[in-house]
Amino acid sequence: MQEQDKRAVESMCRCGLDIDGVIALFPRFSREDIVLIYEAAKGVACGEKSV
Repeated sequence: MQEQDKRAVESMCRCGLDIDGVIALFPRFSREDIVLIYEAAKGVACGEKSV
């Protein structure tokens, strides 16, 4: 995944989409990469759920 791809995923995360919505928008990227970016953008530590 290139840096500009990471920024695009990060932008969608910050727009309020849930993780499933972001994954659906970027089907060619690995789920694991998207989850890591999502968690970083939302400020959620790995394994924690936001309340």
